[in-house]
Amino acid sequence: MTSPAPGPAVDFVAVAHRALRDLAHRAGLSSWWIGRTEGPDQVLVAALDPVFGLTAGDALPWADTHCRTVVELGADPLALDLPRWPDSLLCRPGVVAGAHVSVVSVPLTAPDGRVLASLCGIGEGDGGQLPGLLDSIRLQADLLGALLAAELELAARSRSERRAAATARVDEVSGVATLSTWQETLVAEEAHAARHAVPVSVVLVEVTGLVSVNAELGLPAGDALLHRVAGAVSARLRDGDLVARLAPDRFGVLLPGTPVDGASALSGRLRTALAAEGVAVRTGHATRTHATTSFATWALAEERLGADRPTVPDRTPVPAPRTSGGSALDALLDLARRQLGADIAFITTIEGDRRLIRNVACPKVVPFVPGTPAAPGDGLCDEVVATGRPYVVADLGVGHAASSAHAHGMGTYVGIPLRRRDGSLYGTLCALSRQPDPLLRARDADVLSAVADAVMELVEEEDGARRLRRTRLARLADLDATGGPDVVYQPVVDLVSGATVGVEALSRFPSGTPTPDRWFAEAAEVGAGQDLELSALDNAVQGLPFLPGFLALNVSPSTITTPAFLRRLEALPLDRVVVEITEHSAVSNYAALLGTLEPLRRNGLRIAVDDTGAGYASLSHVLTVLPDFIKLDISLVRGIDADTSRRALTAGLVTFAQATGARIVAEGIETASELAVLRDLGVGLGQGYHLARPAPLRVVAA
Repeated sequence: MTSPAPGPAVDFVAVAHRALRDLAHRAGLSSWWIGRTEGPDQVLVAALDPVFGLTAGDALPWADTHCRTVVELGADPLALDLPRWPDSLLCRPGVVAGAHVSVVSVPLTAPDGRVLASLCGIGEGDGGQLPGLLDSIRLQADLLGALLAAELELAARSRSERRAAATARVDEVSGVATLSTWQETLVAEEAHAARHAVPVSVVLVEVTGLVSVNAELGLPAGDALLHRVAGAVSARLRDGDLVARLAPDRFGVLLPGTPVDGASALSGRLRTALAAEGVAVRTGHATRTHATTSFATWALAEERLGADRPTVPDRTPVPAPRTSGGSALDALLDLARRQLGADIAFITTIEGDRRLIRNVACPKVVPFVPGTPAAPGDGLCDEVVATGRPYVVADLGVGHAASSAHAHGMGTYVGIPLRRRDGSLYGTLCALSRQPDPLLRARDADVLSAVADAVMELVEEEDGARRLRRTRLARLADLDATGGPDVVYQPVVDLVSGATVGVEALSRFPSGTPTPDRWFAEAAEVGAGQDLELSALDNAVQGLPFLPGFLALNVSPSTITTPAFLRRLEALPLDRVVVEITEHSAVSNYAALLGTLEPLRRNGLRIAVDDTGAGYASLSHVLTVLPDFIKLDISLVRGIDADTSRRALTAGLVTFAQATGARIVAEGIETASELAVLRDLGVGLGQGYHLARPAPLRVVAA
């Protein structure tokens, strides 16, 4: 988990409140605040206001404030003995009709002259004392401006440090940040935005052609397309911005300090740039306001995905090659290129009667595209394949002038065959240079031969991983085509009365395939874990109207914090839903999880922590989340009637639950003696084959 950034040596908000109290005492005006502009509003970051009840986070219409006339029109800071309250306050309680009021507004500026905020005071009276205090008020504003500028600069440095730390955790396909990094950063930016009234924008980019590229050109080409899109997005961001892969075909861009017009402009630039490269995308954007949160902004951008004006590409989406350094194989290929002094090196693979480009080092020289037929070397690589021996050409202009490589401005060629461990021919390892080299000899192929074994070891390792990934994605696609996981429901029983108080939804998959745990784990490994969880959830909630008591749904923390999950909960009666947190490892970002759950719990949602007692992670969840239900893992329940240590741990958890208002649910009760011991220990609820087996909806609802 990312450590919180250190706070400033002097806290701006604390100093601001002391300054406002001092000004209220000396100047005689009743209400004081410091506000920053956010779109059409002035959002207060500090306030002392016994009259109208204004507090930090409240907003006033910027156009109706005296602050705007001072900042934008150069008006006098003092407006004395006005016959009425400003329009921005007329609608608030506390306004006395007919009262004469006075207002003072002084900008807070940074050392470089930028206006950061406004200091404003207002109250009844003619304000006769204010002209003599104006210099003192300006001094307060200057000090506060310098402090606010320093705090904002510190926040910017902390943001850069977080970005640097995030580079250690990147999505292996696209090379950008992961979903967990995105969520952690969103929490940090929300705290900054709420404290300093700065905008935060989110732009989402969905690659609409990914499915067709995977189907027509294969997964390596699809991965290359994602890597290309990620690179194009990253190239158009500022240092403080963040791009992360949020779903298999979707990227998120987090833009701290960017208002809505900036987010809209970036969305348009990304669509235009990607369309020019032949990549079809959908985009959506949203900007945080004082009345929302950064997580709500993400959800709104999801809702608007596709609403931004589309830009149609002028050709079929084609993935571009990945630059060297993207993997160990790319790095080794680039090393061989540099050792040989070549401008480009590439690997081809033989698939049936075709030879396809697999990897490219220094791809800007020739437009090689991984996953597409190998044209630039044409007859040259064919010679290597046909003879099974190295092939070296010192001057492509002599005898090979008609080759595609020469047509692309290449002058020399070196190629060797690549063989699998069983000796069969895999493809070729080739290098090209722009200038002819009369000193090039057959022995120069030894440079490539020296790395051939290492290259093939990495190739076979990668190909094996890709085949496994392809198999898993195909299995998930087949499951999705049949409607997703089947669902059975296991009753949760009151151990005293025997009544069913609720049910837990359990996913079931086709026979002869991995266990449910493996299905979800493997889906997560190929970037489809969230989609599978949501599919299982969609199928499970269909039974809610017909089921007794509550419905417990198993959901991982990373899915809980996504807009897609929250949208599904909006349609459900939350007082009948229990979300079971299923993560078996430490949660990297409890702040995001708790921030998401808090408003849902206020509206009736209950939380359970699954598998308590199975390890440190589940106990950490219990202590941090303080759930409504603590579910004892089957490993703790199994044999509890004959094991004093299991009974002791269970008794401790029962005591903890009583102190925190939670209820204990024992999972996996399979014998009458286990049931009896659990009752004696004070465990109130249970599941297990001894009580009721999981069954389809028609059985449980009967």
